Amino acid sequence: MTSTVLPGSSTHVGGRESNQDSSLVAEGLFAVADGIGGYVHGDVASRLALDTLEQAFAEDRTTSGLLAAAHRANEVVWQRASRDGTKMGTTVVALAMTEDAGAVLLNVGDSRLYRLREGELEQLTDDHTVPAELLRAHRVTDDEARNHQYRHVLTRAIGVGPEVELDHAETSVEPGDRILLCTDGLYNAHTTEELAALLGADAEPQQICDSLVESALDHDADDNVTAVVLDIR
Repeated sequence: MTSTVLPGSSTHVGGRESNQDSSLVAEGLFAVADGIGGYVHGDVASRLALDTLEQAFAEDRTTSGLLAAAHRANEVVWQRASRDGTKMGTTVVALAMTEDAGAVLLNVGDSRLYRLREGELEQLTDDHTVPAELLRAHRVTDDEARNHQYRHVLTRAIGVGPEVELDHAETSVEPGDRILLCTDGLYNAHTTEELAALLGADAEPQQICDSLVESALDHDADDNVTAVVLDIR
């Protein structure tokens, strides 16, 4: 049975002077990207990565095509930075409806994908940050990771080098599931319980996106805030 995906998306500059987040809602491909704030032109990097991802995936809608599209996005951002003599980079988290494996997630950086199923919220991506890597290696505690001085430092990102290591996995999506793709400006402003409650509201995906972003702003989000919400029907 082929699933129908009903999407919504919303973004806000939050506590920053400019919005370096980008989002993508395309045929069979949904993504968010967060340009690295410490580099110049984060907004260019995030938009360039998602535009390249969309164009390349449209030519090959398989799992290997998705991975090739992400590597191509890395190459394009890297080449643009090299041409301009600067540094550029961005996170990318995406969900693709592939022709060979169904739903496949892809992740680089610390933007996240969550799945709400029967009231239970699960994070399906791993963060690629210094404390997250230390936590997975059992070298710090949860509290130490949460308050780590390098908690915003990425260990992987699109465009910061000629090659990139990608996380990807086939993902179960079923009618009734609700998927959230978001940048750290959104999830850092909420507890897991708050996210689950907001996502669990009886409303359409666009309304959910708007309420998630509005809630982050009410929590004084100090970063750009972006959400893409998908209802699987």
